Amino acid sequence: MSSTEDVIRMLDSMAEAGVSRIKVEASKEIEAGEVKKAYHHGRCDVGSPFATGKLFDLEEE
Repeated sequence: MSSTEDVIRMLDSMAEAGVSRIKVEASKEIEAGEVKKAYHHGRCDVGSPFATGKLFDLEEE
């Protein structure tokens, strides 16, 4: 099996499971074949300053 076929199989299984949004990123920081999921809680992008609560322009009180 090729890497491309593995990715297609993974995407097909996620779509069949009802996952409505899929973002695929390649990374050298995780092991080959490892999958990491991040859940989306609303309209903010996963990992964005709004989703993490780490706003760069928030004034300190």
